[in-house]
Amino acid sequence: MYYFLNESVIQLASGLEHAEFKRIQLFNQFKVPAKIVTVAYSAMTRTNNNFWHLSEENFVNLYDFYAGTEHFEAKKLGLNQLAIARENYRLEKQPGCARFWDGQRQVAEVHYINQDTELVSTVDYYDGDAQKIRTDVYDERGFLAYAKFWATGDNVSEAYLALEQFYTLTGRPYLEITYRHRDNHVVSTNYRLLTADGAIQSYMNQAQLIAKFYDDLNTRDNFRSTFISDRTAVVNYPMTLMQTPARKIECLHSIHFSSYRKPFDEELVYPSLGLTDRLSRTDMVITSTPQQADDIKERLRTRIPIVNIPVGVVDEQRLNAEQIPMIGSGRIRGKIVEVARLYSEKNLSEAILAFKAAHDQLDWLTFDIYGYGDATDGFKEEHHLRELVQQLNLQDCVQFKGYTNDIGAVYQQAQLMLLTSRLEGFALALLEANSYGVPAISYDTYYGPAYIIHNDESGYVVPYDDRAAMTAKIVAVMTDPEKLQALSTGAYARAHDFSVAEVWKLWQTKVIETDPALDLIN
Repeated sequence: MYYFLNESVIQLASGLEHAEFKRIQLFNQFKVPAKIVTVAYSAMTRTNNNFWHLSEENFVNLYDFYAGTEHFEAKKLGLNQLAIARENYRLEKQPGCARFWDGQRQVAEVHYINQDTELVSTVDYYDGDAQKIRTDVYDERGFLAYAKFWATGDNVSEAYLALEQFYTLTGRPYLEITYRHRDNHVVSTNYRLLTADGAIQSYMNQAQLIAKFYDDLNTRDNFRSTFISDRTAVVNYPMTLMQTPARKIECLHSIHFSSYRKPFDEELVYPSLGLTDRLSRTDMVITSTPQQADDIKERLRTRIPIVNIPVGVVDEQRLNAEQIPMIGSGRIRGKIVEVARLYSEKNLSEAILAFKAAHDQLDWLTFDIYGYGDATDGFKEEHHLRELVQQLNLQDCVQFKGYTNDIGAVYQQAQLMLLTSRLEGFALALLEANSYGVPAISYDTYYGPAYIIHNDESGYVVPYDDRAAMTAKIVAVMTDPEKLQALSTGAYARAHDFSVAEVWKLWQTKVIETDPALDLIN
């Protein structure tokens, strides 16, 4: 079994998740068993998986594994099915929630999955002082998943998390996570895994618990598993802590050095590479481009195999689809796009400024930006970008389109793509654009653009941070219909280099055929 290790699967997926989805499809096509493995709990896991057409056969989650709910037929859990609804409490219904009262004292508050239904999401319980003491969290499939227990300090109006207890379908606790209130922060202090036979296994941190989960997966597969760490910050360390024999591979989805321009001089950002002890417990490192593989080999001088396999793949249906001419046939004259998260490392302000200079010369150009903002910092970068558009008076020609799951329709109408990122391990958006015949102009960013774009054939790579050069290329391409069409034809052609057959050949020769478990199987 091949396990692709990640933290979670959500609908606002990043390029890393898109790469995993494409890899799962590839392994399925060639009938090699594989699963995406996640370690975070979400009550909406199945909805998120269905959004990406990810089947249960290709997925396993830590909490499902220990709860015994890997395969569970969903049912609807309504308000009337809760035990508290059968008590003699006064019921008060509100949009999106319901409250139970014992006289003037609120006993519980039920929250629904959404305001259109009475399907239960969570239930908060209160004590005689009106303090929240417990929150029951229900999985969308209709069962109690876990409970949060709340405590108060000196300020009784502020409750903080003290314990989480996770349950099997029979109500038996299988995992307990304890928390402490330290320096105005709540931190986890212990993880207790409770087995059906009454044994208790205690872990000091999440990494140890995750490692135990990986070991149990590996044991279930008779120690014939390959674990591929994708979401490095969360899953690589636990993978290296495994105690059972398994093959461990680190897949790098981004650049490996801290600055954007010095691959040999700046600090390594991956502990899996910088810490010799951790690297020694890894059997292989995969990069997305040959240049990054070569740079890591030169820098580390390690005996650990370092190979390159593109994270992007283009299916046969897309490669064989009708090629849409640049002029007419649904393409919008002057339509330029960028597909990127609205994060600072994507450096979108540079694209906007380069477009502004081009638009000053060609006022029929338009620029659509597709991507979501960073909620963790209050959408700071998104606000900055929107303010920049207003300052430049570009509201009529620059549009923020948000996130779309139908990116193909976007590329079908576009004539050009821009990319100004500070770093790109691969740049899946470039390959997607190529597959729809959309040429790209990109900064020479480590590592993907120079690998994917063939200069003057499928687009252009201009010197990093050279906004004037990018503007000049935009103007030159958009005022030369013959060149624009030639670049489109070249983009379609470049996509064929990432066909299913070509990418699978690399997986076959560099990973699968080097798997020691093959000897055991054969």
